[in-house]
Amino acid sequence: MALAGCVTTMPVIEDPDNRYNVGQRLLTPESSGAAAGAVQAYRLAASETFRMPEPVQSPPPVMPADYARQTLPPTTLCVRVIIAAEGQVERVEPLLEHASCTAGRELEHASLLQASIAAATQWTFRPAAICHFSPGSTPIAQGDCTGAVRVEQVPVTLLYAFTFEVVKGEARVRSQTGVR
Repeated sequence: MALAGCVTTMPVIEDPDNRYNVGQRLLTPESSGAAAGAVQAYRLAASETFRMPEPVQSPPPVMPADYARQTLPPTTLCVRVIIAAEGQVERVEPLLEHASCTAGRELEHASLLQASIAAATQWTFRPAAICHFSPGSTPIAQGDCTGAVRVEQVPVTLLYAFTFEVVKGEARVRSQTGVR
């Protein structure tokens, strides 16, 4: 099951060294047709709703200690985060085929891609779920499981983009989190 959302709230975390920026956002999957092995979307019944996984712990990537560039224009690197039904990250893979993620193919950004993978590997989530309601009843709101007769935790795959930027050797880390 592949599901994604949009970033809505953006808490800011400042890096004490104040050298770089990292913006984090969820990506919407691109339509790739029905390719062999592609993850198929689950179709919800009228008596079901989907609850997105909620980040419990999602620290931003850390700029590699040996990163020497004094400037870097905004550079977006992406990962595919596979989350188990229980909410732990099962694995993280580079995402290179998305139109927003082409910088990950460049060797000069390999350490930033590895930093993105290392950060996402440590994340934890409140599990995603399909909330099943009795026939004839509907959810109070999208993603609200209140009153569900059964809450089924499900594995999901989320796509994340990290935009790294170094400005005049000054460091700031900004992490945008939250899904709609």
